[in-house]
Amino acid sequence: MTPIPSSIRNIRPAAPAISRLRRGGLFGTTGLAQFAWLIGMSLAGTVASRPVDAQTLPRGGEVVAGQASIATGSTSLTVTQTSDRAAINWQSFSIGNGKSVVFDQPTSSSVALNRVLGSDPSVILGNLSANGKVFLVNANGILFGKTANVNVGGLIASTLDIANADFLVGKTRFAGDSGASVQNEGTINAKGGGYVALLGASVGNSGVIKANFGTVVLAGGEAITLDVAGDGLLNVAIDKGAVGALVRNGGLMRADGGKVVMTAQAAGDLLHTAVNTTGIIEARTLQNRGGTILLLGDMKTGTVTVGGTLDASAPVGGDGGFIETSAATVNIANSARISTFAPSGATGMWLIDPQDFVVGAGGNIAGSTLSAQLVTTSITISTIPAAGDATAGNGDIFINDAVAWTASGVPTTLTMNAFRDVNINAPITATNGNIVACCGRDVNVNAPLTTTNGSILLNAGQNVRVYHAITTTDGNIALCAGHDVLIDAAVTLTRGTTIPAQSLGLPVGLTLIAGADGTGPGVNGGTIVFSALSPPTTVTAAPVTINYNPISYTTPTDFSTKFVLTEGAAVTQRMLLFPTAQKVSDGTNAVILAGFNTTAASGLPTGVSLVAGPDATATFDSTGQGTGIGVSYSGYTLTGANADQYALAGSCCTAGFRTTGTITAPAPAPAPAPAPAPAPAPAPAPAPAPAPAPAPAPAPAPAPAPAPAPAPAPAPAPAPAPAPAPAPAPAPAPAPAPAPAPAPAPTPIILAALPSAARPFIEGPLLPIAAPGMPEVEIVEGGLRTPVPEHVETVVVEKPETVRPVAVKPVVPVYPRKQARN
Repeated sequence: MTPIPSSIRNIRPAAPAISRLRRGGLFGTTGLAQFAWLIGMSLAGTVASRPVDAQTLPRGGEVVAGQASIATGSTSLTVTQTSDRAAINWQSFSIGNGKSVVFDQPTSSSVALNRVLGSDPSVILGNLSANGKVFLVNANGILFGKTANVNVGGLIASTLDIANADFLVGKTRFAGDSGASVQNEGTINAKGGGYVALLGASVGNSGVIKANFGTVVLAGGEAITLDVAGDGLLNVAIDKGAVGALVRNGGLMRADGGKVVMTAQAAGDLLHTAVNTTGIIEARTLQNRGGTILLLGDMKTGTVTVGGTLDASAPVGGDGGFIETSAATVNIANSARISTFAPSGATGMWLIDPQDFVVGAGGNIAGSTLSAQLVTTSITISTIPAAGDATAGNGDIFINDAVAWTASGVPTTLTMNAFRDVNINAPITATNGNIVACCGRDVNVNAPLTTTNGSILLNAGQNVRVYHAITTTDGNIALCAGHDVLIDAAVTLTRGTTIPAQSLGLPVGLTLIAGADGTGPGVNGGTIVFSALSPPTTVTAAPVTINYNPISYTTPTDFSTKFVLTEGAAVTQRMLLFPTAQKVSDGTNAVILAGFNTTAASGLPTGVSLVAGPDATATFDSTGQGTGIGVSYSGYTLTGANADQYALAGSCCTAGFRTTGTITAPAPAPAPAPAPAPAPAPAPAPAPAPAPAPAPAPAPAPAPAPAPAPAPAPAPAPAPAPAPAPAPAPAPAPAPAPAPAPAPAPTPIILAALPSAARPFIEGPLLPIAAPGMPEVEIVEGGLRTPVPEHVETVVVEKPETVRPVAVKPVVPVYPRKQARN
């Protein structure tokens, strides 16, 4: 008979009735003390005094969906599955030491769902094998002991349930409020790119889990969805968090050429979650397929702690992989070892993604620890929140401890992307490495920055303030600001004859860009400020490029006197241009750029024009009406005799350029329509009507005798005499214009034959015809005729919109967000 581990026998079994639906099953009364075995305490090492012979093999199996048969022997149980999916309800599902359960399935993609209805946890101490995939669901808890040996195509062990209806159609959504745990101390192996997923409120591994070319998942929550992505790997989404969600790894998890995910989400904004690893996680590149390691905590209250090894390197070829550690708080212990090193390929990247981050004593990582990881791995620290993420912190990054490294072979880069400020308060020194800081507000350099065979890029939505020396040998320097670049310390750049590979794609030499936020030229737009320096800004054997926001386009600023230039170094200055973006609100944000924003002081740029390329795009940051709305655009260039004196304004950290513009309200087109309505009503119309009445009388006279024709001629003269009346007539003219369309058809118009209501309609257009520049009225037998059957409609000219001055405010750049969190 097989004993049960003491860590389980000492917890009182749940009541047999509906206990499986209640929070806090056998492993789930969730005090951290009861969870201690998760971090190293042996679960199967202590022998229980109570034998559990009935628990050594699953019992009470009933097929409730699909087709399968169950055969039980003395030491083994075999499930023969004949349908692609089958669901079996069990009274208990445990495997004793030396016992085995085998699933014989039609194909490697076949799935068997095993749901435990009884009150006992599942304790796997023996062998579990399947050529397909096995789901084990037990709300009372699941333990794979030290002697457990699992070899399957795929495994999901969960304290959360799955509906049969979802399962049968391939939906893998698990949900439930069990507080019980899923733990592994044994060995679990998923074959052929399969997966291993442990799901529940509390999940842990202190054994070995392997799924090469597949996925290993430890997820804590109350509702979790798993989906197979296009690359065949599992994506994980926690739809509902759990109280005290806890995910830990103290063992080995390996998915070379695949993905390892540890994630936990809280049930509320005030509840904390933890994702901790003190063990080894490996997702190394295999057969040129890079690995991914994701440690994802709650972005509002969660904590990710790394004290072990995260290895996404490429030791046998290919490029390094990707590692992400994201939560409201991310702590990296001194014992941590992180690597994406690729000796024969490109180094991978490690993303640290908290609300705020401090390098130094009492912070999130020691400077020495960060330095050690940079030897083999490029590291990005990002405090930029995604949509929906909380921003309880300020989004700041502080370097309070010295960071220094020499990259091994392939250059590495330290990137600091801050939602607000980057504050460099301790020296950063890189050999064969780069330093990058991009932020929404200010970059403050309060300590020296030094690179050898590496480059430096500092980009701020508002200001870059250099209060300490910046020195680069055989690299590039770019200082870019939406507002001011303040240089209050020596900037020294010395270049050799070659461009190093780690040039960050920057323009060669020293680049200074100020006032590039897109708000337009003028004193409020930002500039480059040089303090009295000793030593000054020195550039050797490299060009200097300055793109600045001018006060006046007609009087450029000369910055050349601010530099000491040696060995052929030269300064090129360009004034920034800000294309005009104006549109009438139509619910979209696309716009066509034309011309440039200017002020009375700036004047107009000359000898330059904007050209849109075949792939040019420009979009407002929003669709609402307003002024000073940011615009991102690309695909536009400058042309003209003086084009080389100008540059388009853009960020150094993001692709494309920036400007601002105005979205106005649509013109009230319907308003003019009602205006004409009263026009046709004017009563004066009948007044002219009688005047034409006599006109017909003379008309017949000319018919019998052409001689009297001249006599009637004067008679019509009075008819045009009412020409003064036309003054009001032009107004009605537009209104009748639509209706008269049919009127011009009969060229001869006999006034007498028209109904009285129609006469003013005819007279209206005739009167203005005699105006200067218009055709004369011709009198013909039986009526009047215009030379051309055209109606001259009054064109309603819309009043031009008054463009309000563009508000002066910095436009915060938008930087790429972290890797998709699944």
